[in-house]
Parts: sequence; structure tokens; C-alpha cells
Amino acid sequence: MLDSAVAWGEKASDTLMGYAAFSVNEHKENLAYNEILTNPDVLSDYTLEFFGPRGPYPVYESEQELETRGYPTAPAAAQMPGLPAPPQQEAPQQPQDFWGAFKQQMDYDPTQAWRIVNQADPRVMANKLFVME
Repeated sequence: MLDSAVAWGEKASDTLMGYAAFSVNEHKENLAYNEILTNPDVLSDYTLEFFGPRGPYPVYESEQELETRGYPTAPAAAQMPGLPAPPQQEAPQQPQDFWGAFKQQMDYDPTQAWRIVNQADPRVMANKLFVME
């Protein structure tokens, strides 16, 4: 039993030491992030290095530099094909026809009925609530 307690203590000690090392590394990383985000000079240096020629995302200043790296220099398409047109707003309904149109929409597609209610005259809704009470 003593041997198992010693083994458990050693395992717990190793776990605690690993957590302590992890915590110290995380604290150092958080301090570095804090320095980058709060010191404008460090942020500028980091950004210039990140987008510089030796960084992971270099920014090229001329087309010649682009061509030497093998990047395509073809102009981007002016319009994205295949995108649907934005939806058009429906004309507001007349008060006497509002509830008929609302019922039709609820029968056809209840998930879009909020559009009709959203366009309703506040008096139409107030009258309906008054009648319901």
C-alpha cells in the first residue's frame, strides 16, 4: 500500500510540474501578446515583419515582384457570377386586405409572414388586438 501511495505521489508531482511549466509558458505568451497589442512600436514592427518579404504573407509592391514569385497577375472579375439579386421590398398592404394577405402568406410560407406584419400600419395591429381582447 505504501508503494502505491508513493507511485501516486510521484505521478501527481509530475502532473503538477507539467501544469506549472504550462502555466509559466502561457503567462509568457500572454505577456508577449499584451506587449504587441499595447505598444504601437512593437505592433508596427511585428506587422511589418509579418507582411514583409520573409514573413508568412508577404505583400509585393510591384507586378514584377508578383511575377517572379509565380503569383497570378490577371485582373479580378468585375462581377461575381451566380449571385442572386437582393430581395425587393413588397408594397404595403391596404388595411382591409392586410389580414387576407397575411392568411395567404401563413398558408403558403409561415416563415416569411413576419415581412407582412412588419409592413403593417400600427393602427391595423392595434385594432386587431382590441377586437381580440
